[in-house]
Amino acid sequence: MKLLSCSILLLLTVPISLSKVHAQHFNIHNPLTLPDKSQESMITQRIGYSDITINYHSPGAKGREVWGALVPYGKVWRAGANENTVFTITDDVKIEGLELAAGSYGLHLLPEKDQWTFIFSKNHTSWGSFFYDDKEDVLRIVVPVEDAPESRDWMSFDFHKRERGKLSIVLTWANKRAKFDLSLDIDSIALDNIRKQLRSDAYWEWFSWNQAADYCAQYEINTKEALQWVEHSIEMQENFSNLDVKAKLLRQLGDEEGAEKTIARAIEVGNAIYLERYGRRFLNQKDFKNAEIIFQQALKKDSKFWRAHFNRGKALIGMNKKNEALEAFETALNYAPEANRGTINDSILLLKNDI
Repeated sequence: MKLLSCSILLLLTVPISLSKVHAQHFNIHNPLTLPDKSQESMITQRIGYSDITINYHSPGAKGREVWGALVPYGKVWRAGANENTVFTITDDVKIEGLELAAGSYGLHLLPEKDQWTFIFSKNHTSWGSFFYDDKEDVLRIVVPVEDAPESRDWMSFDFHKRERGKLSIVLTWANKRAKFDLSLDIDSIALDNIRKQLRSDAYWEWFSWNQAADYCAQYEINTKEALQWVEHSIEMQENFSNLDVKAKLLRQLGDEEGAEKTIARAIEVGNAIYLERYGRRFLNQKDFKNAEIIFQQALKKDSKFWRAHFNRGKALIGMNKKNEALEAFETALNYAPEANRGTINDSILLLKNDI
């Protein structure tokens, strides 16, 4: 009887023990991190000082019909897989002409057969679009859908049409794609950053002030302030580089006389290397007469500067003074390092065949 009682007690306790083991199996404190089926992707593009980043998980079609099936029409979708697709901009931009402030946004998509609506939500920390709330919308833009040039199994975002101050962002999956245009005020952002840098260690360098002014001269912006910057650079250390920038700015302001005086001073203080580079600027513009004059000025500073002789020869060819050009090439050959003589010899042979 005692043996039977023990057996019954054992049978009663075993299920309890198994139950505890089973419960412990689901009491998860330290889950493993496993590879995602739709793996994480991130693309970033910088425009000027501004970064545009899209962080998303890329699902695969895997032979399935995507649009209108796997991704239903008329239902908000997370534009990817797993967590929110996150769209981050470091400066204010315009999306299809509409303003979007710097920050991070949950990027969602409302697909229809002929058009897609991209939705930028201030909530970017939720799981996909399961917790999407249209009250959190910051911006919606509607764009047409087009056939993709080639079918793409894995969904992806790409940057297209990258230009100064603007680009297009394209979402492609399976046989369809759509894009939206992004633009920003690159000049205002750049000038704000430049001014801040000029209040740091850059303040003490003539080169920094000249860089700032040259940036403005290159894009023909902020000319009056840029002229003040380059004047400050010249006060710190006058040289060909900052005088050349000053001349550019004066021309942009319509002061041709001031520009000519400034460039004359630049030629006076500049060394042969700077002058030869300046001459090449005219050469590239096919202004052969002024190029030849500048190369002559460079050779007054350094009569053995082979590159000035060589490029002077090119300018003389442009002026149809081929015999003088041949003399310039031969002089360049005498002074050129071994590594450059092959190019000069080739030019001499071509010119001799043409004389």
